[in-house]
Amino acid sequence: MNTMIKNILTSWESSLIRFQKIDCWNYSENLATLGWYLHNNDCTIEEYYLIKYIRDSIIGVNFNVKSVLKAIQKLMNMEAAKEKDLTTMLVKMDGNRVVLNGQDVRFKKETEKIFKEKLKFKKGMLLRNFDIETEAPHDSKKVRRIVEKRMCQAYHRMHKKDEGYKTSNREKYWMDRATAFQLYNIGQKEKTRNTRRGESTHWKWKKDPITNELVLKKKMGYKNEESAQKAIAQWQINHPYDSREITAYKCNYCNKWHIGHKSNFQNHPAIDSMIPQMQTCC
Repeated sequence: MNTMIKNILTSWESSLIRFQKIDCWNYSENLATLGWYLHNNDCTIEEYYLIKYIRDSIIGVNFNVKSVLKAIQKLMNMEAAKEKDLTTMLVKMDGNRVVLNGQDVRFKKETEKIFKEKLKFKKGMLLRNFDIETEAPHDSKKVRRIVEKRMCQAYHRMHKKDEGYKTSNREKYWMDRATAFQLYNIGQKEKTRNTRRGESTHWKWKKDPITNELVLKKKMGYKNEESAQKAIAQWQINHPYDSREITAYKCNYCNKWHIGHKSNFQNHPAIDSMIPQMQTCC
C-alpha cells in the first residue's frame, strides 16, 4: 500500500472516531485516488475488497460508521503487520539507505555459540574446525544434525511471536537456509599465519569472528563444473568492477569444484625451459 492511500485512510479513521463522519477536505480527490489504486496496483484480494468496500460505503449518505471504521482499522493493522515483518530484517545504513541484514548479522550470536561448542565424539574438537566436506560421512552426519537443531531452535526463538508463524512452508525454507549458512561457516584451520595456501586450493584467508585472527576457511564447494560456471556468472553480476579473471577448478582435497581468481604468478623462463626435460626424466 502506497503512502497516499495510507494518509487517506488515516485521516478518515481519525475523522470517524472524532466526528462520526468523513472529513469533506479533498473528498472527491481522495475517492479518485482510491479508484486509481484499485485499478492499477497488485494488492491482495482481501485488501482489494476492503478498500472497495470503504470507498463504496462512504459514497452513500447514511453509511454504517462502525462497519467502515472497523474495515479501515483492519486494513491498517494488516499493513502494520506486513511492515513489522519486513523491518525485522532491515537495518539503516549511512545516507538513509535501507538494506536487508545478511545471515551473518541476524545469526551473529548463534555463530559465536556454535564456534565455541566442542564435539565429544571427536575428543573435544571445536565445532568450528570440523570440515563436513572432508571428514568421515558418519561424523559429518552427526555434525549436520547438531547444526540443524541449533539453527532451527534459534529461528524459532526469533520468529515464534510473528503473525502467521508455522502456517506455511516458508519457515522450513528459512530454517534450511540458516542451517546451510552455518554449515558453510564451519570448517577452518587455525594458527596458520605462516602457511601458504597455494594456488587453486580448498582454502581461502578469512578473519575468525571470535578471535579476529586470520584463518584458512574452506571455499564454497560445487558438485560439478556447470554449477561452478553459474557461480562465476553470478559473481560477475554482483561484482561488475572486478577486473581479475575468475576460473573454476576441481579441488584435489575434497573432489568438488571451487571458483577463484586466476593467479598472476608466472614461472621463471629457466624453469619453463626445464619442464619438457623434467617430464622426459619422469
